[in-house]
Amino acid sequence: MDPWLTAARDNNLNARWLKVDTETLSLDLTDLEETINEKTKLVAVTLASNAVGTITDIQKISKRAKEVGAILAVDAVHAVPHFAIDRNLIGADIILCSAYKFFGPHVGISIIRKGLFESLEPYKLVPAPTNTPDKLETGTQNHEGIAAIKPAIEFIENLGTGSTRSERIVSGYKAIEDHENELANRIRNGLSAISEVTLYQTPPNILKTPTIAFRVEGVIPTDFCLNLAEEHAIFIADGDFYATTLADKLGLNDKGGWIRAGLAPYNTVEEAEKLVEAVKQVVSQAVKF
Repeated sequence: MDPWLTAARDNNLNARWLKVDTETLSLDLTDLEETINEKTKLVAVTLASNAVGTITDIQKISKRAKEVGAILAVDAVHAVPHFAIDRNLIGADIILCSAYKFFGPHVGISIIRKGLFESLEPYKLVPAPTNTPDKLETGTQNHEGIAAIKPAIEFIENLGTGSTRSERIVSGYKAIEDHENELANRIRNGLSAISEVTLYQTPPNILKTPTIAFRVEGVIPTDFCLNLAEEHAIFIADGDFYATTLADKLGLNDKGGWIRAGLAPYNTVEEAEKLVEAVKQVVSQAVKF
């Protein structure tokens, strides 16, 4: 959110926040109408939390943004590898993501409503083009990176079925969702049975990505992840994952943040079960390190 806050400061604008519910680990939308009001020009919100996996109730936010005539910009970086996104369906004016999240190169992607895009005047150097879509570029484009996006999309497409590319991509995403969520549920159920483990996740009635954030009582997250890597050949990460505000609300910034395991289409049931067993072993040996 910092770029939006910087832009607001530069233009003497006020910024308001949707609060986070620290019990459900989701956005608290009870004050939505007061927070997004007739003075609101831009609503910037994440579609899914890369720290704890919560999927935002984007339809409700989109509806309110439209009621007051505000632009809706959606950060879909963490969402795009896990489920299909239709800009028109969710009512977003801008969607931002990166191909590296769906097995492609580190190339940023902007999907912008045409009329809005044409009216935008982004900061740029004088020689940079003024036409869409090139107006967002400040220099020579990353041609090799752009070329690598197509096969990344085709990877997802090839997982699905259908008579059109769109149908195959949506079907491929459905296959990814079903597979990843099945593995995530196995891991969550396994970790929930370990008394020393605290899971940070939304209740069952709130959608989430296959992102499992947790902590182990008495174990520093970095030490935990090093042990899993060195002793069990399992790589998971620790930290705040750029969700510093949420980590602060939960009192984790000075405690090493979360331990986070993320799933992808190539993960297996065997790997999911191995992770749970490895956590059990680390917990039983925690006093040793």
